[in-house]
Amino acid sequence: MNGSNKVRIGGRPEEVLLHPSHLPLTQEVPVPLTRLLLAGALAGFLGTMTSWLVTGNLFHRFQARTPATWRPVEGYQQYSLSSVITLVAAMLIALLYGLTGGIASLAGTAWVVQGAAFGLLCWAALAAPVLCSMGLFVNLHRGMVVGLLLDWLLVSLLASVAAACAMMW
Repeated sequence: MNGSNKVRIGGRPEEVLLHPSHLPLTQEVPVPLTRLLLAGALAGFLGTMTSWLVTGNLFHRFQARTPATWRPVEGYQQYSLSSVITLVAAMLIALLYGLTGGIASLAGTAWVVQGAAFGLLCWAALAAPVLCSMGLFVNLHRGMVVGLLLDWLLVSLLASVAAACAMMW
């Protein structure tokens, strides 16, 4: 923060993300916010593709080992909702990166390193504990839990690296 109570993002003084008078946002959406959300959306789209590869193909065989755990029908509705969840999660991770500025102790390192470290921490703090805990209490095959962990690690990394890239331009 500086004397004008503006929160700056990306280290560029001409770019302002939040200002008390902008809450709720009634004016034009600031460029950095737009870039972050677009980066998150792109990462969410790519995350949906990696989810298809990891969970839908590489680890899907483990799902068959615990058939009573799963709904009897998988179809368009489930795949669509799952894709929307991935997209929104990636956009929120990108927004979180932008609002916090990433990891301050890594300032001066390459943006890809900053983004990857942030994504790893997001995954380790949120997705990994939830999935591991769920794996303890829900009848999921360990292979499926590993696949879901890898899936959400990739989504977290894609979203935070995309956000770090968006902050640099």
